[in-house]
Amino acid sequence: MITLQTLENISIETLLEVFNLSFSDYIVPFHLTKEQLQDKIKSDSVRLEFSVGAFEDNQLIAFSLHGYDIIDGFKVVYNAGTGVIPAKRGNRLTSKMYDYILPILHNNSIDKVVLEVITTNETAVKTYQNIGFKIIRQLNCFKGVLNTSTTNHDFEIRELEAYDWLKFQSFWDFKPTWQNSLTAVEQLKQSNVSIGIYDNETLIGYTIYNPKSKRIHQLAVDKNYRNSGIARELLAYISSNHEAAIAFLNIEDSSAEVLKFMTGIGMDVYIKQYEMQLNLN
Repeated sequence: MITLQTLENISIETLLEVFNLSFSDYIVPFHLTKEQLQDKIKSDSVRLEFSVGAFEDNQLIAFSLHGYDIIDGFKVVYNAGTGVIPAKRGNRLTSKMYDYILPILHNNSIDKVVLEVITTNETAVKTYQNIGFKIIRQLNCFKGVLNTSTTNHDFEIRELEAYDWLKFQSFWDFKPTWQNSLTAVEQLKQSNVSIGIYDNETLIGYTIYNPKSKRIHQLAVDKNYRNSGIARELLAYISSNHEAAIAFLNIEDSSAEVLKFMTGIGMDVYIKQYEMQLNLN
């Protein structure tokens, strides 16, 4: 007998065990420590009362973790991870979990649910489409060893004391996905390395890097200073002061220039994802 319920009463140890078992044979297998799962729950703003689990004989066999945030005035829930243990696949558990949780989200006036899914995971894409999710954009995930050398010493690099989001957003070419969003970056502020590059006293570019995950969360340059080696300078700083082997998650797949830049600094696409959205009102 399979039952469904929200996850407020589930221990982190149980969740960790089932999470790792569910992703042990994934397209990109990964394994989290307890600390990494706790960091994920924090950075993705996971709310266990909006998250759901499937249970058999009181044992957790599947889950959907959901984060919550208000973005542009909309109440948004984010699928921070859905997993089904290998022995229980093929039972439509993802669909059943959404059948259970969507009325709860409706009752809490949630406007939309967003998620990312690997493009080659056709079973998952079809499952989410059947639930009602629509593809809204394609994303590239990059990793590699940075191949950067500092070339322009006219500009000064400094650690950022505060995040000036209005200024930062004026540099953006696209809106970051959930894991790189303003909220996620603010949640991780204490462990992030945040640096800006300045022309005299004017900020002309910045990057936010997480040394724990070895991921660049954000990298952007003032449009008036493009093609001047600014982004390379910032990455060269990360490479020489922290780590050369890094990853960029969820770069919008709409710019040939970005792809060319990534290849030029030693990055390769390792997965492509769809961002999908379900409107609830």
